[in-house]
Amino acid sequence: MQQAHLKEDRVHGDPLYPIRVYEICCQPGEELLDLHWHDELEFLMLTKGKATFRVSMDDYELEAGEAIFVNAGQLHSGYITSEEACCFTAVVFHPDIVGNGRFDLVGEKYITPLIQQKYVIPAHITRHSAGETELLELLLQVFDLNINELPLYELTTKGLLQLMISKLMMLGGPSYRELPPAVSPTHIDRLKLIIEYIQMNYSGPIRLEELAALVSFSESYFCRYFKNFTGKSPLEYLNQVRAQRAAYLLKDTDKKITEISLDVGFNTLSYFIGVFKAHFGCTPSEYRRKAHA
Repeated sequence: MQQAHLKEDRVHGDPLYPIRVYEICCQPGEELLDLHWHDELEFLMLTKGKATFRVSMDDYELEAGEAIFVNAGQLHSGYITSEEACCFTAVVFHPDIVGNGRFDLVGEKYITPLIQQKYVIPAHITRHSAGETELLELLLQVFDLNINELPLYELTTKGLLQLMISKLMMLGGPSYRELPPAVSPTHIDRLKLIIEYIQMNYSGPIRLEELAALVSFSESYFCRYFKNFTGKSPLEYLNQVRAQRAAYLLKDTDKKITEISLDVGFNTLSYFIGVFKAHFGCTPSEYRRKAHA
């Protein structure tokens, strides 16, 4: 997948129909879903292979036929966990489409609290209960309607998404909760600032102390805080970003490997090769050869 800034700036669908269905397939060694967030809601179903998706601070292991729900503004990512190709289909939609507009009882009573994460709802949707199975079947209908643009698909999709949100909330109770301090909006915003900074400045030297200083944390606390959310240390995440960017350059340009190493922030070729092999399971030259085969 083409890497973008951490916060997506794409328009999902049309302003008059802010719904978009995506079908993505990746080979082993490729990044399934880069860490990012968006203001829309999302249902994502794994359709082939096995993968782990991280939503906020939690990891979910998915098999084909299972799904995750991503709330507005939540950081999420995914990686393949088997030796086979992996595919997923996702529907991304603006909360206004399910009733988050002005002077709307549904929005005030349900959608706004949902976005504020005040409802206890599951992120991982399996087929372990009748309610989950019903929700997954509705999701498949949404995919079919929009991929094939069946008659009345816009109207039907809007109704199905509202029904899916209702069923999702019923799976969780519905009941209110207080967010723990660790996932407060302030903490999330700080993390987004850090990751966006890394995404924008990965080609140059980035020191741990400057990352910690951006959010006014001590270095030790910053490392614990960062790993709690991402599952990686700051250095591991930085190296992942650099390796991913190097992979794009290896596929899309004829630059020499030593030049690519410098372009993505590695000053030592041997270190670059080691990091790249740890991430993709092969050396940069092997990766380029496979990509052009």
